[in-house]
Amino acid sequence: MNSRLNGQSQDHRFRGVFKPAHHTAERLSVMRLLERVYRALPPLRRFVYRLWYRQMTRLDRHAESPFANYGYADLIGAQPIPLAPQDESDRLSIQLYHHVAAAVPLAGRDVLEVGSGRGGGASYIARYLGPRTMVAVDLNLRAIECCQRRFRVPNLRFRRGDSENLPFADGTFDAVLNVESSHCYGSMSKFLSEVKRVLRSGGCLLLADFRTSADIERLQRQFEQAEFVVEREERITPNVFRALELDSERKLALIRRRVPPVLQAVFRQFAATAGTPTWEKFRQAHWEYLSFVLRKPGDR
Repeated sequence: MNSRLNGQSQDHRFRGVFKPAHHTAERLSVMRLLERVYRALPPLRRFVYRLWYRQMTRLDRHAESPFANYGYADLIGAQPIPLAPQDESDRLSIQLYHHVAAAVPLAGRDVLEVGSGRGGGASYIARYLGPRTMVAVDLNLRAIECCQRRFRVPNLRFRRGDSENLPFADGTFDAVLNVESSHCYGSMSKFLSEVKRVLRSGGCLLLADFRTSADIERLQRQFEQAEFVVEREERITPNVFRALELDSERKLALIRRRVPPVLQAVFRQFAATAGTPTWEKFRQAHWEYLSFVLRKPGDR
């Protein structure tokens, strides 16, 4: 969870929150001021996202949505990953996790997910990819409590944790996973420093998220400054946009069913349903979605 790194962050998800329904000149100037403050201050951006995800958790009382990512669809007829019948409804979101997590062998390894959200991704990895231990952390305590009740997997545990101050000793994990979360953080540099600290020598950070082209350049510099070796960088915007196309109607139905009418427009934009400004950003490739394999130097 973090916004664009150069100060003009992923606040497109929240512009609907700050726009008044009736634009008087006075109210519009206030809203523009709020947007500027939001873009300029990473701690405020982080605070806004915390409030937003708490609200999402409250509205999903029946835990219908174990995922909150944009998904991933294969474009060239690749063999679909095998899933149990109970997981088929979340195939697109699971495929994004699989694309990221299966980039390196996780079987028998100790794995951490930072920004676990609704918990579905950590559950998938624990059940399908065979890690020795799978730990998932999120700042949203309500979401963690929901995950602890919903997912009972022997090698999986959830706990509250801050992406910029991880509650683990140095060298605890072989791999750290971060999916569609880093755009919400107050400091990407602090996050990378913490990930490097808790990784064992030769361990990997498996990261996927969206940025503008300017953000990507800055992100690459931050990887270099944190002394990570970039072993893979892949642009997956077409795969993510195809998933948005395939999943738009399902998301709209869920929003109509669970979200109060006054908030539905904001949720449609956040979910990037068809025709929203967020959807258009991806359709026109103004936003790029990338995945990375980053290695901490040392013996594997």
